[in-house]
Amino acid sequence: MKNIILDNTIIIDLLSKERSLQYPSSKDVYEYITSDNLYQVYISSSSLDNIEFVLFSELKKSLSITNKEINTLIKLTIQELLKSVKLAKTPSYMEIDFDDIEGSQIIASAKAIDAMVLTRDERMLRKYSNIAIHPDEFFTSLKKEDSQIPFLDLKSLNTQYCSEYEKAFDTVVNSGWYIQGNECKAFEREFAQYCGTKYAIGVANGLDALILILRAYKEMGIMSNGDEVIVPSNTYIASILAISQNNLVPVLVEPDMVTYLIDPNKIEEKITSKTKAIMPVHLYGQTCEMESINAIAKQYNLKVIEDSAQSHGAYYKDKRSGNLGDASGFSFYPGKNLGAIGDGGAVTTNDEELANTIRALSNYGSHKKYENLYKGVNSRLDEMQAALLRVKLRYLDDEISKRKEIANYYLENIKNDRLILPTITTNSVWHLFVIRTPKRDQLQKYLLDNGIQTLIHYPIPPHKQAAYKEWNNKSFPITEQIHNEVLSLPISGVQSLEDTKRIVEVLNDFN
Repeated sequence: MKNIILDNTIIIDLLSKERSLQYPSSKDVYEYITSDNLYQVYISSSSLDNIEFVLFSELKKSLSITNKEINTLIKLTIQELLKSVKLAKTPSYMEIDFDDIEGSQIIASAKAIDAMVLTRDERMLRKYSNIAIHPDEFFTSLKKEDSQIPFLDLKSLNTQYCSEYEKAFDTVVNSGWYIQGNECKAFEREFAQYCGTKYAIGVANGLDALILILRAYKEMGIMSNGDEVIVPSNTYIASILAISQNNLVPVLVEPDMVTYLIDPNKIEEKITSKTKAIMPVHLYGQTCEMESINAIAKQYNLKVIEDSAQSHGAYYKDKRSGNLGDASGFSFYPGKNLGAIGDGGAVTTNDEELANTIRALSNYGSHKKYENLYKGVNSRLDEMQAALLRVKLRYLDDEISKRKEIANYYLENIKNDRLILPTITTNSVWHLFVIRTPKRDQLQKYLLDNGIQTLIHYPIPPHKQAAYKEWNNKSFPITEQIHNEVLSLPISGVQSLEDTKRIVEVLNDFN
């Protein structure tokens, strides 16, 4: 998504009938950028007074009405404009150009949100040629733009919320409370409600979320050193690290080759007298087959700990990820569907004792200031990340909806027998769109040569990592095949239909 700020000259062109006839390209560009979801359009907050002043002069010349009626008309006109554009505030750290104070304010607003400035102001066009563009040149410039399609445009994902981020930032800074304050409490409450659980506990990251769940079960006497936790062999290594760091034993289970998720039919054969939990990982955004997994857990009196790091908002039947087992660990790493501006994580559960134990463990083992029940750690979601996550949580379902649109377009339009497309048997929020081919490396290079960035999730399975050298001679053939063949295509809420179509066209030409 590209940000564009309208200079005062353009705004008056739009609002003045006389000027709109004199400068039609201003209206042409405005209509284009406000109708295409590739653009977010702003005006600088510093422009409002000047717009009001210039509009009054324009309307006074062209209309035979009273000043009061003109002021009422101006008010309604600006209100209507703000339905289509957002306000970008003028930052206090701006460099003032005393030869053009008004222009420097607009430029400062643009730089703060990484925006281009659409303007007819010749001085601004000359002085700030790197970010200022004339409407007569706009459509020509589109053809010159970089044609690279990023795997994930994190900047655009976040700048679309910049106005709300500013408010959240100001709220936190002005509160004077930066750890375990009102923003974190509010986010925990809202995230628990979103997931459908009684409790959510903010922690420092997704790995800590899983570590703390297992640690809490040990403190509660449910698990002990040397106990076993069943976990998929096809997962990001963090799932397994959480088990190892608690002096528990990871027991790897192969995935279903259709879904790439843990195969419930292979779990029971791995259960021993030492087994205490199953950790299903909702990989790529798709929920595991939880009915079967929960039935096995119930039969053998096992805990079910979801790794929901990639499945924020995903449903299994009528429940969301995070509310499908005894507890769940979430990551808010920036690239997630619900991503922070840094690290963050959370645990969700309906178990009050578990929630209280995790909350204490994550705060130096303290349930009360300067009193420590456990030898805990420092793993807390800070106020700033919580405040920013509250903003993004409000739009998470929209993000998921847009991802589903892109995924459906891929599924319906990629027509290449050399590529294996994902099969969804439960529900997916499409954190990743993962295809497979034996020619994975060749395909990745081909796409890159055509300006399309892709990633591999993941190139080396956990049992082949140096960190687990004791497993390096073990064979998990399904997992190994997946790791040798998978490739993740670009997908996000800010990816344009044009880019999606181009990706499909390039894929269909691959041979």
